[in-house]
Amino acid sequence: MLLPIYLSLNVLVLSVGQGTGTPIRLADGAKNYGRVEVYYNGQWGTVCDDWWDLNDANVVCRQLGFERAADSKGGAFYGRGAGPILLDDVGCIGNETSLDQCRHSGIENHNCGHTEDAGVVCNSDTETIEAIRLADGADNYGRVEIFYNGQWGTVCDDEWDLSDANVACRQLGFESAAESKSRAFYGPGAGPIVLDDVGCIGNEISLDQCRHSGVENHNCGHTEDAGVVCNSYTDTIEAIRLADGADNYGRVEIFYNGQWGTVCDDWWDFNDANVACRQLGFESAAESKSRSFYGPGAGPILFDDVACVGNEISLDQCRHSGIENHNCVHGEDAGVVCNSTGTPIRLADGAKTYGRVEVYYNGQWGTVCDDGWDLNDANVVCRQLGFEIATRSLGSAYFGRGVGPILFDDVACVGNEMSLDQCRHSGIENHDCGHGEDAGVICNSDTETIEAIRLADGADNYGRVEIFYNGRWGTVCDDGWDLSDANVACRQLGFESAAESKGRAFYGPGSGPIVLDDVGCIGNEISLDQCRHSGVENHNCGHTEDAGVVCNSYTDTIEAIRLADGADNYGRVEIFYNGQWGTVCDDWWDFNDANVACRQLGFESAAESKSRSFYGPGAGPILFDDVACVGNEISLDQCRHSGIENHNCVHGEDAGVVCNSYTDTIEAIRLADGADNYGRVEIFYNGQWGTVCDDEWDLNDANVACRQLGFESAAESKNRSFYGPGTGPILFDDVACVGNEISLDQCRHSGIGNCGHGGDAGVVCNNETDDTEELEYSSGEIDLSINSPRPDETDDTEEPEYSSEEIDLSTHIPRPERGDKFHDDPFYTVLLPTTGALLFMLAMLGTVVVVVMRRLGRRGTRKDQEEVALSLDQLDQYSSKGDSNTYGKLPEEQLDQPDKCSASA
Repeated sequence: MLLPIYLSLNVLVLSVGQGTGTPIRLADGAKNYGRVEVYYNGQWGTVCDDWWDLNDANVVCRQLGFERAADSKGGAFYGRGAGPILLDDVGCIGNETSLDQCRHSGIENHNCGHTEDAGVVCNSDTETIEAIRLADGADNYGRVEIFYNGQWGTVCDDEWDLSDANVACRQLGFESAAESKSRAFYGPGAGPIVLDDVGCIGNEISLDQCRHSGVENHNCGHTEDAGVVCNSYTDTIEAIRLADGADNYGRVEIFYNGQWGTVCDDWWDFNDANVACRQLGFESAAESKSRSFYGPGAGPILFDDVACVGNEISLDQCRHSGIENHNCVHGEDAGVVCNSTGTPIRLADGAKTYGRVEVYYNGQWGTVCDDGWDLNDANVVCRQLGFEIATRSLGSAYFGRGVGPILFDDVACVGNEMSLDQCRHSGIENHDCGHGEDAGVICNSDTETIEAIRLADGADNYGRVEIFYNGRWGTVCDDGWDLSDANVACRQLGFESAAESKGRAFYGPGSGPIVLDDVGCIGNEISLDQCRHSGVENHNCGHTEDAGVVCNSYTDTIEAIRLADGADNYGRVEIFYNGQWGTVCDDWWDFNDANVACRQLGFESAAESKSRSFYGPGAGPILFDDVACVGNEISLDQCRHSGIENHNCVHGEDAGVVCNSYTDTIEAIRLADGADNYGRVEIFYNGQWGTVCDDEWDLNDANVACRQLGFESAAESKNRSFYGPGTGPILFDDVACVGNEISLDQCRHSGIGNCGHGGDAGVVCNNETDDTEELEYSSGEIDLSINSPRPDETDDTEEPEYSSEEIDLSTHIPRPERGDKFHDDPFYTVLLPTTGALLFMLAMLGTVVVVVMRRLGRRGTRKDQEEVALSLDQLDQYSSKGDSNTYGKLPEEQLDQPDKCSASA
């Protein structure tokens, strides 16, 4: 009886306060989303997310008055609650009217913590957006505005992100969003702010299905209006391929805007892989691969956050983050393994026509057991590999023991099968063998030797691939044709490597037989007939699928290179070939290419690569396009490119460079219109002083300048002609020092810039000697001892008492030493010593005048007057010596003779 009593209490208490429904609320969210909380026994508690799904969320949302749920949330998505955890293991069917009608584990009977608190996002049809538009932008970008209740309003950018933008763009009819914009990027709108705190999952049909704070419930101003940039079907993938694998597996690469790029593995799953495989012509995907399973690619990362439903025709129809809008590196390149009618197969530890038979399955290569292995089986393998027939079947690990799984056993082919997996066998990995029983074959292919190869309807290094077989020229079908195949063809033709593989009869349709199809080279083969293919003249193609190549070769030697319409170290890149000067197209032109060009020109390195005819459009042929240097090449013709005069450019795309060179040596540097340690930076070059432009001027640059001036470091960099505009040439611009250079000419810079003297750079240098260095002084001491008579006021004739006053004039004059920073300053070397000497003379004359006046006042005798005159003559002799740095004492006998004065008195 205890259990029925408990259940009765359970239902009774949960019904309190809301009739047939338990009191329920959403916390720490908004009106239509938040953490689910239930009121029980006088307090609010939470619900555990065990088994919590959309059925449960639908019941909660309907109980709260909403139409339905948009999403169920777990993991304390809206934060951890407090109080008891009241419900766990909730299992609603979905038609219940309140949560307490659903199955659950009982009140407060759980095994959860608040980190598992459940939440919901509810939708309501009462908040339908009537229309949506983009304002103050263009067709595919602008401020998002929605029509509601008879007027247009905006969306606040709180929480606005790419998921929200994707929903808005799809609602507008676009493929996806390239970017979300905030802070009224397209200007502030007007009217009501209709939505705030929008939080779309990304698969909603319209913004009103996303989580938000409610219509016109916001805390925003129009300076926070949200915007979007949308992608459309015009961003179409031009082609798709698998790289660094085989026909049916490898890294997914897509061709867009003239180059191949990769796909990031964020959100990459089996649905995405299925779309990619079907687009490649396969039936379906066997597996999706991530983390650069087939190695990191190169070029741009074109797609990220791909989320296919699975029924799309191509990847560009799937939701994604926008072309080249990603947060990935090539270590995250996505890949696939596609299912096809034939299992991938190869020969190992042998040669082109013989070896151990290995089959690719479930992401790895495995072997075949030799039980029942015979010539029929070997014939199927050889034909699958593109050979005519098998010469011999071999067992007992004739070509060595393999590794990995043993995939097939008891193989029994009739002999007419297209691939080994069509033969009867015991089942994948169902065997009783060891690797000592691995099977092998020897295939006969003497009749399939390519007698010659050529390029047609192109030029020396590019054109349609044609091979000579059985007395006539034929073509190669482009099925599976990629850069690995092109590399083999180019090397067979005597070129260094391939720059590009071409399909779809790029150089026009050929004639004659189609000799090879489904070519699958690894890339190290010597000739195309060593690569896997479907067999000579075994194809399903027409001449509109003829394959072509563009080959690179050191024979395309640049005869000369120059810079035009610039100066010694910058300008448009021009190369001399076949008797005339031509230009280089800026497609793929970057700093690595510029470095090679500058070194080829004799400079140290490049400061900058320039594009879009920065130095004006050139004339003559456009010789190179799609240049892609690694950076260590000696000349541009050693870099990968599309071939001589093979381009899709105009002279408005001519490439240029700015080169650095230690030959641009600064002859001297100084600070002007300041003081010793601060001022405008000026450098002496080519016979005159010039200035430095403040573009990119910072403390690193200032440090180099100050050290070059002999200071320890810089305290500050100054710009905008802080110390006044200079004159003469502006010698450096875009200076970018690392900070450890010895002089400014070792820093990266652009050469003559685009500045005026209103942008002259300056520095303030640190100089510790201003605070710590003590000046050396020479002390000239003047000892004037004057026994001044003090006559008694009551008695004129009484012998006066004398007090001896000692006047000590010490003048501290700096005496500069050679090498001292004061040595060449006129203030210290001329003005200050002269002033000191004049002060000394004035002091002497004043003292003599005092003595004379006192003695005359005491009615001195003629002899006294003569002695005074003699004293003046001697003083004049001392002062006329003219040595301002030599000081002595006046003869005391001329100034200190009180006895004679008193006697005469």
